[in-house]
Order: sequence, then structure tokens, then C-alpha cells
Amino acid sequence: MKIAIFFAFMLCCFSVDTEAQSIVVPHFSTSEITQSDISTQLTYLSIGSAQLPNYQSALKDWLHSFKARDMSSPFKDRYVTVFEIYNDTQIEKWFLHSNGSVVETLQISVYKNNNVALTTLSGLDHENSYPLHYGSHITVQPGETVTVLMLFSSDFFFAPMKIKLQTQDHMKHIVAIHNVTLFTCFGICLALGLYNLFIFIVMRDNQYLYYALSTLFYASAWAALFGVFEYLNLFSMKVWQMPGFLLGSAFSAFFQIAFFRLNITSKRIMYLLLVVGCLCLLLLPLAFYSQAMGLIAVSIMSTAVLLIGLGVGIVAWKQGYKPARYFVIALICVIAPNIIGNLLNLRILPGIGNIDIYLLGFVGIAADSLILAFALAEKMRLINLRNSQLKSQLEQAVELRTQALVEANQNLALSNRKLVEANSAKDHFLANMSHEIRTPLTSIMGYADGILLGDIDKAEQERVTNIIYQNGAHLLHIINDILDLSKIDANKLDFDASPCHLFSLLGEIESVVSKRAKDKGLRFRIDYVFPLPEKIITDATRLKQILFNLTNNALKFTHLGHIRLHVSILDSMLVIEVIDSGEGISQGDLHKLFNPFTQADSLINRQVGGTGLGLSIAKRLAQGLGGDIKAKSQPRQGSNFTITIKLVTPKDTPWLSTAQEVDLSNINQVVHSPKLPLLGACKVLLADDHPNNRELVALLLKRMNIAVTEVATGRQALDVLQTEQFNLLLLDIHMPELDGVETLKHIRSLGNTTPAIALTANTMKHEVDYYLRIGFTDHLAKPIERNIFVNKVSRYLNLTTPDKVKVADDKMLPLINGYIADLRNELTIIEKAWLNKDLTAITESIHKIKGAAGSFGLANISEVFKSYEILIADNDEITLIKSIAKPLEFAHMCLDLPGVDVAQAIVNFNQSLETYLVQLPAAISRSEAALNEVITLTRKGDTLAALKVVGFLQQAFAENAFTHTNIYLAKLSSLLITGEQNISVYEYAIEPMKIALLRLSEALK
Repeated sequence: MKIAIFFAFMLCCFSVDTEAQSIVVPHFSTSEITQSDISTQLTYLSIGSAQLPNYQSALKDWLHSFKARDMSSPFKDRYVTVFEIYNDTQIEKWFLHSNGSVVETLQISVYKNNNVALTTLSGLDHENSYPLHYGSHITVQPGETVTVLMLFSSDFFFAPMKIKLQTQDHMKHIVAIHNVTLFTCFGICLALGLYNLFIFIVMRDNQYLYYALSTLFYASAWAALFGVFEYLNLFSMKVWQMPGFLLGSAFSAFFQIAFFRLNITSKRIMYLLLVVGCLCLLLLPLAFYSQAMGLIAVSIMSTAVLLIGLGVGIVAWKQGYKPARYFVIALICVIAPNIIGNLLNLRILPGIGNIDIYLLGFVGIAADSLILAFALAEKMRLINLRNSQLKSQLEQAVELRTQALVEANQNLALSNRKLVEANSAKDHFLANMSHEIRTPLTSIMGYADGILLGDIDKAEQERVTNIIYQNGAHLLHIINDILDLSKIDANKLDFDASPCHLFSLLGEIESVVSKRAKDKGLRFRIDYVFPLPEKIITDATRLKQILFNLTNNALKFTHLGHIRLHVSILDSMLVIEVIDSGEGISQGDLHKLFNPFTQADSLINRQVGGTGLGLSIAKRLAQGLGGDIKAKSQPRQGSNFTITIKLVTPKDTPWLSTAQEVDLSNINQVVHSPKLPLLGACKVLLADDHPNNRELVALLLKRMNIAVTEVATGRQALDVLQTEQFNLLLLDIHMPELDGVETLKHIRSLGNTTPAIALTANTMKHEVDYYLRIGFTDHLAKPIERNIFVNKVSRYLNLTTPDKVKVADDKMLPLINGYIADLRNELTIIEKAWLNKDLTAITESIHKIKGAAGSFGLANISEVFKSYEILIADNDEITLIKSIAKPLEFAHMCLDLPGVDVAQAIVNFNQSLETYLVQLPAAISRSEAALNEVITLTRKGDTLAALKVVGFLQQAFAENAFTHTNIYLAKLSSLLITGEQNISVYEYAIEPMKIALLRLSEALK
């Protein structure tokens, strides 16, 4: 009740009304206000929904009709301020910079010669001239005077707004400094938050969880405050600004309880922090409902958390708790700017000079997060020291025991050594994880920062995005290693044996490793001991995982010489040796290689990095595939790792005897990602509580022409099923109110037998078996893999929904060819009738084309001629005869595409020439790029990679029905297989294809 009264009082304070007053428009010269805050010298008027005047002459009278605004109010309003600027300098280009607060819309209108010369929009809801900065470019000629009207419209207003006039050059400098600072702080918070979240997953210590969540919520709230998400065109996060700060404050309170162990040292303070933290959570609905009310709540609650924490930290420091010193320093970094910012938000303090208190506050949070990491590290050091002291005391006590307990003492000492080794391995593992995670994060954040600041050209952004993706995949690989090891230890790692192409698998290894080896100046090759089977039955994913682990190690530790794979068959086992000329390993260290978190040489480990998990996982995977891994090595003489797996081949699989057969086999195995199938008249119910997951799955389904109904809970799914029928159900396992399992039980109890697929991140075999046992038809693992998703959805929708009846492609092709011949005849008739001005003949032919063309995939030609029916209906013979040349020209262009089998193209693109023409420019561009890539690869001598590109071209040319290029493509493929060394021969074979593509591109123009 007291809290409600307090907020009501604050609301009244911020809602004081003021009377209308006489308005004097301030006049400034550019030299006196450049880089100075003029906001306090201006008058602000609330205008409600009034429209802005179009002429300067009406401006003063218009202003006199409004009341002055109470600038202490943070609530929804629409207000203006007006001032004049006289340019007494020689600078023309200026920037009117409005900063220091958050506004949804800022409209700036500049009046010259009684008219509005410029109107611009900026703010949180708009794209700004400079990233993350409000304001507008204005041009004021030397000696010129302009009138500026600034309209502020927003549901909330935080700290007092500052208005400055900057030169454009100085503004660029400010933006660069601010944005680099902003994204550096964001990167620090994101990295530390994720890192400590990972430590919590490993150690299950709640203080790391609270620290990670507090840091991540604060970082996301600051990003929302500065409009980072809107700038990146991701989504609007303005409703998250105050809730994010409340959540950050709540988890900061919980972190203080865990860090200082207040449940033991001071329960009164613990209860106080618990009340404050829970109050932050209870105020979340208020913050979502009103950002202005949330601002008041955040200002009060965050100040309370900071001050309580500072008091607790100082007391603990005085009592000799060393980690508390880092904690106090961290809070001092954040407390000054944030408490000042809170006082500004509450309008207790006025604006402070040229200081951007929000940016300073974010810097304080980043410094706080960084120094708190040192506090956690110091606490861990003390725990380890205490453990060491306890161990020492225990050893002294053991020495005093009687001789009768000697055997027990020896067992105890052995246990202690294992404990120390485990503790050391944990510390070593955490240190390695820190390095392994920070390295790709550095690349991700650096390149992302470069894109945001415009340092990277648009032409380079695709390459940079690929680098970001690869580093993200590397992070996922590290986490998968940890999960694999835990599954192996629990004996729950599944193996999926199925037929796979041996040489394509090895070719994937070669394509990755050979490039990295060349970059390092090493030679790489694969030696085959024939005969070898073309296909084997094994878990291809696990085998590639083993080979990538071993070749990656070889690349790390080899600086001169070579790396090679030796593939052979021995005693019904497939044997693959990974041989390198690297550093080598001593005999004493060989036995440690396959232990988790262990590497043979700590010095080398520091040089090349790594988690120490790869070889341990690889060995256990090899054993799961029915084989093993063994190592032979000598220092400075290289290493030899031998993988053996059980050899099982599909029935009637061919055995290859030469390298040329391997090359031809690999060409036939070039596979490209399938297009999404188009399934008509299908309805799918998608139940998932996570909006981003729903959006992704729904996007894939809609692109497959499937109608999707989305719900967020199991209860909503049951409600929808009472009124609608579906062909397939996609149910998330973990949902609020009613989870996927209980939802399915209710559905089946009602007699509904619609196929249901479980969406879940639980992918262990016993979990999947349980879902199938209770009634799910199938399951899909998260994260969603496109190909698996498409195949499973298509399978079940094909079972429940009949395909549309259509003529088979092989029967449709001659029909289309026949109609194209008839269409050419009709066009000839129209041309002759045009010359003879025979309106009747033209009308007859147009009716024929309009009625039949669409049935044979030529709907675009039909639509063009259909538009001329109006002229026929109006009997407008003159206009028709004058304009009939245009549809004739268009029809001939469609039918006479150079180097294209038009009928085949129509069949290939779902019997639609229009669909084919829409994608054709992109297909030409991809083909030209592929031809250039073939030239590049042949110059490097990489004919195998060039053959793969040729495989792509063969598919692309066939899909697009290119005819004139087939003979040259076949010649090019033959040259690559024979290993022709003369580069000009390849260029001679490629040139006609490039000319044909150019002719087709010109025809499209």
C-alpha cells in the first residue's frame, strides 16, 4: 500500500500543469553555440495532437496557443521547441545533435524564406543519420538565418534532453568514439556473461549463474536503451529497456547473497537483499506496462541494490575478506555514473554539462562486470588455498598415526593425489576454455564492430559474415565436445550406422585440411592402397569427427614438411593412418594422450591452444565404431595415429582400383542442398513457447506453401484442436502450463490420431524412445536442421494429404513444345494482320493466345495479350494497331531466349516461364562466378575442387535448360579428369560458355 501511495505521489509530481505564457524565440549565432548545450535556454510547449505550421510567418502565433511543458515529467507527451540560428562562420554543413535521453520520435523542421526547407525524423523508432545518435544534418549558408522547430514525441522521456550544434566533421569524430566505446562495453559484458554461464554449467555454483544473468540482462537493457537492436534491423526492444534493468538488479542482489555467503555471515542483510531482488521481479509487469513508471522503479531499486552492496562489500573488506576489495572497486566504478543517472531520471539533478551520463553508465557496468570477474577468481584462489592447507594439515595428522594404520594412510594419500589432480585438471580446463571461447569471440565481435562502424565494405560483408559464422560454429564445436564426453562417460552416446560414400567423406576432409595446410606452407595428400570399397556402412558423422580431430592436431603441431592420410584394408578393418612430420611426442607422454583435459606438453599447449578433449573423444568414438586408435611417435620425428574401424560394406558395392575411378566416383557424389518442396492444401499446428523458434519453423513451413497455426502453450493447442483439423502437429516438449507430453496425452485421449512430431533438445536415445512410446509419431532435434526438417515434414504430409493431380513432366514436355510451335504460328498471323490492318484476324489470334498460353506455362505472355482485350472491346482499331508491336516483341523475347530450351525450362520450374525468368539473372550470375572459380582453381592446380564446381555447373545448366554450353562443359570436365596442365586450354573451353551466358544476360535486358 505504501509503495502504491509513493508512486501515486511521484506521478502527481511529474504531472504539474503550467499556464500558457508569452513565447520569445531565442536567437543564437553558430560560433557561440557550437558544441554547447542550449537546451536550458529554450522554451518547451506541449502541443498535443496539433499539426505543425507550414509557414514561418504563422509560427509565433501558433506557439502562443500552447502551454509550457513540465520538463520533469517522464510520461507520454508531444512537445516542441523553436529557436533561430545565424551562421556567422564560413562552415555550411552542420549537425543538430539531440542527446542525453531516449525519445521514440524526434522531428526537426528548418524554416527558410517563410517555408519549410527541411524536415527529418530520427529517434528510437527511426533510422538515424548517424548510428545510435539522434539529430539531423542541416545546411546553413554563411550569413544566413534559419528557424529550427524540434518536435519530441514519445511514450516516455528519461533524463533531460541536451541540444547541441556540431560541425559534421566533429560529429563524425563523436560518433566513432561513442560507438566503439558502446560496442566494446557490450562485447565485454556479452563475453563475460556467456563465459560465466558456461562455468556455472560445469561447476553448478549459483554465484556464477547470478553473475552471468545480471551481466547479460544489464547488457541487453543498455543495448535496448541505445537502440542497438533497432539499428541492426533485428526487432524492436524498446519495451525491454526498464524490465532488463530490473532483472539485472534482481540477479545482482542474488549474486551478492551468494558471493558473500550471507546465508551464513549475515541473515538480516540476506533477507533485505532477497526482498529488494523479489521486489524488482514483482515490478516487472509495471515496467512492461509503462516505461516511464518502470524508469522510476529502476532508479529506486538499482540505487538500493548498489548502496546495500557497497555497504556489504566495505564491511567484508574490513573483516579481511580479500575478494571484497575487487567487489568494492567494481561497485565504485558503476555506482557514481548510475546513481547520478538515476537522480537525473528522477529529475532530482539537472543535466550535467557535456557528459553523456548514459554512455558513462554503460562503461561503468562493463568495468563492474570485468572487475567482478577478478573477485570471483580471487575467491576461487582462496578456496583452492584453503583446500591445500587442509590437505597439508591432513598429511601432518596422518604422519602421527600409529604404524597399524600405515595401509590406511597410503590409501588416503592416493585419494588425496587424485583429488589434487582432478582439481588441477578442472583449473586447467577452465583456463583452456577461457582461451578457446575468447579467441573466436574476439573475431566475431571485431568483425561485427567493423560492419556496424562501416569499416568493412559491402563487397566484403559476405566474406566477413562467413568468418563470423565459422567462429560461431567453432564455439558450438567446443560445447559439443564437452557434451560428447559427458554422454560417453554416461554410456549414452548413440551411433547411427548407414551407407556412406567413403571417398566423398575423405574428400570433405581433404578440402578442409589441404587448404589449411597450404596456408601454413605444408604438403597434404591422401594415399590409397587399392582395392577399396566405394561405400561403407558406418556412422559417417562420427568418423569425420575422428578424422577432423586428428588432422587438426597434426596441423597444430606440424610447422615444416607434410601431413598425409594412408587408407587401406587390413583383416576386415578399415585402416586410416594420419601421419605428420611435426614435433613428435616422447614415449613417456604417449600414455597420457587419450586422457580428457590432458595434453602432452604444457608449453606447446600454450602455443597452440586446445581443450585437451579431442583425442579422448576420438578414441572412444573409434571404439564405438568397432575399432580403436593407436599412436606411435618420437620427439622431432613426427607422429603416426592409426584409426581402425570395423569394415562393413553395402551389398553389391563396387570396389575401386585406381585414383581415376575415385575422381569419377566423387564427381557423381556432388550433392547440393535441395529446394524446399511445395506442398499444397496442408495445415500444420505448431506449438512452441519460444517466439523465435516458432518464427523459424513457421517460416520454413510457409515457404513450403503450408498453412501454419501458431500457439505458445499446450493449453492453446488443445483449444485450437477443438475447432480445427490439421494434417500434422509439431509440439515442443517444454512449454508452460501444459508441456508437450501432457498435451499429446490429452490429444490422444480424445481419439485424435493426427501425426505428431516432438520438437526437443533432448536427443538421447532413451528420451526419444520415451516420446515415441507415449504416442509421438517422430521427433525433431533442436537446433532445427533444415534438410532433416524438410524430409520429415514432407514425409508425414505426403502420407496425410494427397498431392495435386498434374501431368508428368515427361508427358508435359512434348505438349509444351507443340504449343510453342502453334504460338509462333499465331504470332506470325498477328504480324501479317498488323501489316494489313486486319483487326478481325488480330482479335482472333489474341483470343487464342489468351485462352491457351497459361495452360502451357506461358501465363506471362497470356497476361500481356489479355490487356489488349479492352481495346478490342472498345473497337479502338487505331490504338490497337499502333501498340500491338509491344506484346509481339515480348512474346518473341520469351520464346527465343538464346541458348535456352524454353519448353524444358518451363517444365523444370513448375510449369511457369515467369518463375524461370524471375530467377534467371541470379542463376546466370552464379554460373559466371562458378566459371571464374574453375579458372582460379585450375591455376592453383586443384583439379579435384574444380571438378566439384563443374558438378555444380552441370546441375545448374540442366536445371536452367541451357543448351549451347553442354558440349563445352563436357570438354572442360574431360580436361580436368585427364589432368591437363596448360591453363590456356581451360580458358579456351570456358570462354564460349561465358559468351553464351553474356548473350543470354543481354537478351534479358
